[in-house]
Formats: sequence, C-alpha cells, structure tokens
Amino acid sequence: MNNVFFDSRFLDKRAIDNFSLNSEILMENAAYGMYEFIKRKLKKDSKILLVCGSGDNGADCLALARMLLIRYKVYILMPLGNKSELNKLQLKRLLSTNICILDDIETLQCDCIIDAIFGAGYKGNMDTKIAKLINTLNQKESLKISCDIPSGIDLYGNPSSIDNHFIAFRADFTLTMGSLKTGLFGDYAKDFVGKIKVINLGISRELFETDSNIKLLSKKDLKLPIRKNKNCNKGTFGHLSVFMGDKQGASMMASLAAFRTGTGLVSIISDSNTEQIPMEIMHNKTMPNNTTAILIGMGFGIERKIPDILFKTQNIPMLLDADIFYNKDFKKLVNCSKNIILTPHPKEFSKILKVLDNIELDTQSIQKNRINLAIDFSKKHTNTTLILKGANTIVANNGKIFLNPLGTNSLAKGGSGDCLAGIIGGFLAQGYDSINSSINGTLLHTLLGKKLEKKQNNFSITPLDLINQIRYIKPNKKIKEKNE
Repeated sequence: MNNVFFDSRFLDKRAIDNFSLNSEILMENAAYGMYEFIKRKLKKDSKILLVCGSGDNGADCLALARMLLIRYKVYILMPLGNKSELNKLQLKRLLSTNICILDDIETLQCDCIIDAIFGAGYKGNMDTKIAKLINTLNQKESLKISCDIPSGIDLYGNPSSIDNHFIAFRADFTLTMGSLKTGLFGDYAKDFVGKIKVINLGISRELFETDSNIKLLSKKDLKLPIRKNKNCNKGTFGHLSVFMGDKQGASMMASLAAFRTGTGLVSIISDSNTEQIPMEIMHNKTMPNNTTAILIGMGFGIERKIPDILFKTQNIPMLLDADIFYNKDFKKLVNCSKNIILTPHPKEFSKILKVLDNIELDTQSIQKNRINLAIDFSKKHTNTTLILKGANTIVANNGKIFLNPLGTNSLAKGGSGDCLAGIIGGFLAQGYDSINSSINGTLLHTLLGKKLEKKQNNFSITPLDLINQIRYIKPNKKIKEKNE
C-alpha cells in the first residue's frame, strides 16, 4: 500500500527543514526525474512542446526544457506569463540557450506535449482562453504527459466545468512530484490522469513521506484464502447466509460468488420455494445456527420486512447492499449490529447519509467530495466499514481510507455489484475481519474484470464470467510461501 496525501506542500517543507534541500534543488530533481522518464519514451530528435504556467509547476517544466535541449527539439508556450520567483529564474536560465518560445501552437505538430499550466494547488477557475488551449492540446495526436496533475483538476479530483462539460488536460501519463495526491484518484479525474508515476525529489519516498490515513491499494495487497491445514471439513471454512428477496437472481449470483471465493457452506434463506437455486447452494427457511456471516439487500425489495433474527445477531458480521438502504428499518438494523459492511454506489450513499446522519446531498455533490465524506462517515459510525463504489472504489473504516484504483468499465453492468457482495461475504464468512474482507473483496472483483478484458471484449463481460474467473486468480507468491 502507498500513502496518498490531500496536499503535499507540507512534505516539501519537511524535506527542506530536515534534509536542507531548498526549493530550487527539489525543482531540479523533479525536472531530472521527468527527463529520465521521457528518455525512455521518446526517440532522439523527437519534437516536444512544453506548455508552462506562471507558477512553480511551470518552473518545473522550464527546468526540464533545459535538460531536454541537447537530445530533443524543444518548444515552449507560456500562456500565463511568469509570476513566481523560481519561474522567473528558470526562464532566465533557459533564455541563455537557443530555445524556441512560441506565441501560437495551432499548426504545430509534435511527438509529445508536456502540460504544466496549473499544479496541484489549482482552485478550479479557468478562463475561456486557457480552456480553448487545453481543448486544442487534447486534440493533437501526441504523447501527452502532465507535470504533477493534469491542468484543470483540483485537489479533490474534480475537473473544471464550462457549459456542463469537463475541461482538463487528458494525459497519457501523469508524473506526480514526491508523493501521490488524492486529486489523482477522484472518479471524475480517472479519464484524465492516465498512468501515474511518482517522481522522487532527491530522496526516497520512505524518507520524503510521512504516514497517511489514506492508502492506495495495488494487486500486491490481495490476500486470497489459501487452504493450509489438511485436517479440515466444510465447516472449517465458514457458513454464509444470504437472504433472498424479490429478485432471486441477485442472491443466487452473490451465493455463487461467495462459494467460489472459498466459503465452505452457503445457504440461501427464503420462505418461498424455488427450484432455480444452484445445486451447490443450500436452501433454508431460517438462518442456520452455524452461520458465520450474513448478506442481505441484493434484490431484496424495498418494502419487504427485514427478518427479526437479524436484529438479534449483533455479533455476526453482516453485509448490507442495495435495496436494504431504502428499507424503513435500515437505521434500526445498523444500530443493532456491531459489525456492518455497507456497499453503496453514490446514489445509495446519498440515501444512507440522509437516513443515518440527516445529511442531504445529491449524487454529484457526493462524487465531488467522495474521500472526505467517506472519512467523516466512518468516524461517526465506528461499527461500520463503508465501501463506496465507483471508478476508484473507496473502503473506509474509522477514519482510514483505502483507495482501489483498479476499477474498470467492464464491471459497469447489472449484477456486478451482487457478485462483489458475494465475494466480500465469502471472505467475511471464512473469518477475515470486515476491513480485510472489504479490501480483498474489492481487489479481487476489479482484478477479475481486468483479467477478463485481456481475453474478451470489455462490453461483453457478465457477472457469471466474473464468478467463473475467480478460480484463475493466483495468490501473491510471497503470501503463499509465507503460509506454506
């Protein structure tokens, strides 16, 4: 897991105070880190356009331009002039070379565009002139690289908006300075940031960074339920009870996903008789006494009565999803339980905030401030783990945030959430705690989508494809060796 920060300026100050690295040295290291990256991507004599703003972000790229000059054909555009002292200094150094500073780039054809108009401190105000420039840059067929964060994206990961259209530089790569920033992982930012790489500023990230309550997950963090002991039985691996409601297919998919994730026993709980339940899934009218985890909500129905037993099983971990958030007894159920996982998408989270906290926010407002809202919610509701689904799914628990950036549009299909609930329930039933069930469940779910995309069209992937693919996800070798 990597640390993520809302604002890294305090880290720059810390590096200056602790390691006597002044701002100019940090800037030279940032520029050199970008230069080394570009050298691996572009052939000698490639044409590179650097679009530099008036502040220190623009100064980073003016320093970079000086380093690129011998190897590449370099062009500079400065649409906002220069204001910061370091920007003026770097421009003075650059002007002593034969650099080409342009007034217009409309007809310029280049191999690479480097964006440094605004930095991570961008406040969200963009005039029409800069918006037009960014649109022009986006339309050019060049490798596109952003310095620190794509211009137009603010600290919260929200692009500028003009006439209800997002405006931001659309990067293939974002080279972020010193550390990861939350603005890179907003849902609205996902279509603009491209691949993200951290550029060291002269010291390793271990020394540069402090600890953060926001962590970025990677596939290396996935810990699958490897079976070690030989002397075991089906009960050893837990019993998940899935409460069926109006739409029976939802609970069936969740049950199959949990079973494939390793749960020893899975029971669908329903008063009605159905012959469609898969043969490997059990059918009970009441919850078995050996239940180790509970799932309810997927296709349950908004008006259906929540079974009384669920208000008396406060020590059994429970995952709530979908319809249950709109049930009149939802708040009572949350307050009765000691260990709850909530898995809403943004619209459902809007309902949860209204019911539990009397906060009214529309979906768009939630999307613009996902991380802060998740932190605040998890601090208030210490018996819950929140999984706020989205392009970058958030797992929140007691003020700690875990960001899953591996989401893919192949998962945007009905039933995908039922599959996710089942996977998480499968971990939960086997004895993983709520936070680790949520982390591993969301990671496995997204990795399934990514693996399937390599073999078939992303638009054609179904929840059953995801469930069948679970068997092919291999455990982390280091984790496996440790457990053997």
